[in-house]
Amino acid sequence: MSVYLSNYWSLYSEFINVLKDLKYKDIPIALMTNFYQQINDELSSEMEHKDFEMKLNDSGIKAQNEIQPFFERMVAPFKRPFKTNVEGKILINQDYTRISEKTLSDHFSGDQTMILSRSRTSEIFGIPNVCIGGFKSDTRHASEELIRIAASILAKYEGHPAFSNPFFSQTFIKRIPGIVDAIETVSNLYDQIPISAVLIGTTEDVVSRSLAVVGAVKGIPSICLQHGILMGEEAFIPVFSSHVGIYGEYEKSWYLARGLEEKRIAVIGHPRYDEIFTSARLPNLTFIEEHGLDPNKITLLLATGPRLDADKIQMLITGLAANEKFQLIIKPHPWELSKRLISIYTDLEEKYKSVRVIKDKKADTRELIFNSDGVIASLSTVALESFLFNKPVFVFHFIHANREYDYYNSLESYIQNEPAELIKTVSHYFASEQEKLNYENVKNKFLLSSYKIEHSGGELSNLINRLINERPE
Repeated sequence: MSVYLSNYWSLYSEFINVLKDLKYKDIPIALMTNFYQQINDELSSEMEHKDFEMKLNDSGIKAQNEIQPFFERMVAPFKRPFKTNVEGKILINQDYTRISEKTLSDHFSGDQTMILSRSRTSEIFGIPNVCIGGFKSDTRHASEELIRIAASILAKYEGHPAFSNPFFSQTFIKRIPGIVDAIETVSNLYDQIPISAVLIGTTEDVVSRSLAVVGAVKGIPSICLQHGILMGEEAFIPVFSSHVGIYGEYEKSWYLARGLEEKRIAVIGHPRYDEIFTSARLPNLTFIEEHGLDPNKITLLLATGPRLDADKIQMLITGLAANEKFQLIIKPHPWELSKRLISIYTDLEEKYKSVRVIKDKKADTRELIFNSDGVIASLSTVALESFLFNKPVFVFHFIHANREYDYYNSLESYIQNEPAELIKTVSHYFASEQEKLNYENVKNKFLLSSYKIEHSGGELSNLINRLINERPE
């Protein structure tokens, strides 16, 4: 682990230990907050120093393989064995699961399945829908008391690097009403509707986490799908669901290294990618006309990411634009678009006729991938999707980070830290048949460990049925 991550897990475990008796319905409130969002830039900088852990007194995670076991000990007092519920419904939380209408109709029956959403519509894609708002009840008094106790506990830690940090403590305290509300709402839902299994798309948000954690209290199995490639590990572990549905063998090794039991890991891909292998796309000539492209040039899609080295990304775009064989479509990351941090790209668009910048947040990234001759991407899910579209993919590692990211390291020369080297690699690929053969070998090796499921919807359905019928403990 990097120094930052080592300190992160030490601090997280100390936070849980200190607040373990602050509970609602026997569930520790501290387990329910998205912890990394309580860390501001000031605290994050402190956590990059080796001596940070010396300032902690009650941490419980000292090594990588202790991460999940620590949280299992915290969950153990309220976790119950699975209960067979033959009359129960499969509950799919609409938020973050990204399951298409086709996957739902192909693999989930309206008789056995129910969607949970914030909408009051009676059904979604032909599946009965229930609105989560219909299960709320007044929790203000309970929240006020818990806020008082939490503030009193944290006030005792004057001088603590995190607990005395106003942003850290106030972010947690402000979240308590939402946490209590989510636990109460989900408890009411489970009490009123028989549920056999739950499907969620993440446990970062409080409702999804409550569906998994309160499910553990009720003996209801849950599956959390993988919502993106494993970049920020804080978004993927601890695991609060009874099972995780993951992309490939890379993730399996990743979770095992952090102490998650193998029987809780299922390599099933993600239904969101199934349509890559089956769906029809916009004709290429139509695409070229819409974007004002030259049909005689090689079209490269350049997908960016947040917090990139600005000098390096500018050098990369400038170097590619200088090659008359290429034309570039730049797809800024949604974070950059929302923060209006795309001037570096639009300035280059004004300078080079061969550069187009996609400014529409709703632009279909898959349409862009499909109609490009090659994809140049940051360390992102776009790169993986491009592999699945069978496009040549070149990855740039220009991120400023407090840890190492090794997901794409097996790509050999097709991942680069320096713009000049990546430009050379891209140019060589499109000029050499031998290089294209070499790329195919590297790509196939990468996909063996990263993603090889073409019918994830079916794999997911089979996993849910096994959990419902076999009831593993």
